[in-house]
Amino acid sequence: MRIKILAAAVAASFGMAAPVHAQVEIQWWHSMGGALGEALDGLAHRFNTSQKEYKVVPTFKGTYPESMTAAIAAFRAGSAPHLLQVFEVGTA
Repeated sequence: MRIKILAAAVAASFGMAAPVHAQVEIQWWHSMGGALGEALDGLAHRFNTSQKEYKVVPTFKGTYPESMTAAIAAFRAGSAPHLLQVFEVGTA
């Protein structure tokens, strides 16, 4: 009998738990290769481990022109990244 009461109490507590919200994923495309890319990945990792609400996903997309071309294609396809690192001429 005690086990049934305990099982019912545990089941009820799960029903009253706060809803779980999915982590918001932020896609960040960049052109930082080598040591700078590793530093950027480290910054994203530190941010991601510092909280649970957001997750920054840095993705190396090649040179600046390659990143820009990929971003334009992704935008046209409806799947652009949230952030894009480009050179100042690319913003025009």
